[in-house]
Amino acid sequence: MKKSIIFVAMIAIAIGANAQWFDFSKNTNRIEIGVNLGMAGQKTEFHDFGLGASLSAWGVYLDFITAGPMYTHDDRNASMNDPYEQRFFPDSTTTTINLGYQVPVLPWLRIMPLVGININTCGHTDMATLHAETSGSGDNIDVQLTHNYNSERTWANFNFGGGIVISPIKWVSFYGVYTTNAIYGGLSFNLTSFAE
Repeated sequence: MKKSIIFVAMIAIAIGANAQWFDFSKNTNRIEIGVNLGMAGQKTEFHDFGLGASLSAWGVYLDFITAGPMYTHDDRNASMNDPYEQRFFPDSTTTTINLGYQVPVLPWLRIMPLVGININTCGHTDMATLHAETSGSGDNIDVQLTHNYNSERTWANFNFGGGIVISPIKWVSFYGVYTTNAIYGGLSFNLTSFAE
């Protein structure tokens, strides 16, 4: 990790030798909305691929990523008379929420210290409960099957880490976040750049 930070810093020095360092005025004209995806609940037994969103305004950064339950959309089915192991699948959810500040190192490079919370639930998905939702009409009917997830235990952990934001052009940013409970990346759009 230290080598990566040093490498990025050396590239920044080489590319932006005459750029303004730590120009916090760059944060005043930035409002970004983004989407992120990656591993939620990493380093726990309840990790899964997750989706989320981010919001950044005047340098303040807020995001979340959530995953699970894994078996609610499974196409397997069980009956009420099946043994417990065939009817109830162990399942879980995980949600990470982070808050931080984007420190503008260079005009195109920002780093973010982050703190937050990770909320986990564990329980079982009941494969004997089946709900069907249909959409479309005629020959293009899509059926979505879902099973009930029953949460049996909930707990939360303190979360901390950091992120890096690269803005190659004015209206878009790419970011990566690594925290104690999640690792993910995303894409965000600067809404104020469209107004100019």
